[in-house]
Amino acid sequence: MSRSLLPALSACFAVSTGCTVSQHPVAPADLAARRVAPTEWASILADAAVVEHEAVTSARWAVPLSGLVDLDDPAAAAALADGDAPIVLPVHVLRHPVHGVFVVDTGIDRDLAAGGRGATRGLVSAFLSELEPVEPLADIVARQPAPLAGVLLTHVHLDHVLGLPDVPVDTPVYVGAEELTHRSAENGLMRSTYRRLLADRPALVGLDAAGAVPGEGLVAFDLLGDGSLWGLSVPGHTPGSMAWLANTADGPVLLTGDCSHTVWGWEHGVTPGTFTVDHDGNAVSLAALRAVADALPGVQVFVGHELPGEPGPLDGR
Repeated sequence: MSRSLLPALSACFAVSTGCTVSQHPVAPADLAARRVAPTEWASILADAAVVEHEAVTSARWAVPLSGLVDLDDPAAAAALADGDAPIVLPVHVLRHPVHGVFVVDTGIDRDLAAGGRGATRGLVSAFLSELEPVEPLADIVARQPAPLAGVLLTHVHLDHVLGLPDVPVDTPVYVGAEELTHRSAENGLMRSTYRRLLADRPALVGLDAAGAVPGEGLVAFDLLGDGSLWGLSVPGHTPGSMAWLANTADGPVLLTGDCSHTVWGWEHGVTPGTFTVDHDGNAVSLAALRAVADALPGVQVFVGHELPGEPGPLDGR
């Protein structure tokens, strides 16, 4: 999700139309892609290794509800009105007993949390002026029992990658296919920020679904080969959006990323609003994720920008 700057800045940045996110290299992961039907997931996870999951609030923010939920959807139009809505920037920590610690998305970095600019400058810094720091990624990682083994991005919108400066440059960063190469006018404004965020890093690790066996179900990647942690391709919000499914001691944990920003959107099957680039694709991916959750008794679902115990975008509406 990215709170668009284009309405106010389109005249100034018209020349940026059609820019990619970044020219930073992406190397395909050495992982087989397969399609998994929803009914298969319970048996797959039954024999999988177990990880620990911790959900952490890295920062709080407020954005228009119309970006988070498609208010043109009949269910939303009948129940909701636009306005600023509180969200969190979460970091999900996954601790594997052998392979170490992984984080899903990055929250904010230590410099931003201390009142600095992080990787942002100028108008992008101003855009983030109301961001409320809670805990930077460096502090989250520092209290883990093992080193950081990898960063698993749901997508590369700014509010999901601001913590990258706290990630050692040799740590693998996983990203969905086409995530850095899709084009938009907003990318021109953000391009220098992404350049700073990715500076000096080796190629990102790309999860490309092109080789998947045809059939129903989401394209899935068994990240560690033991069934404990799966990347699920959910294009729509962005072309390379990913969800992540973990097998934990407390049962399956499904991290939707911004395929669904809100609990309300998840429960009602309503896609995000103006922050999504492909609503039809987002709707297909959201329905597929909901089918996975329905097939997993006891699953815990964490949407993109809400966490238990934090004010939610729909509170009081």
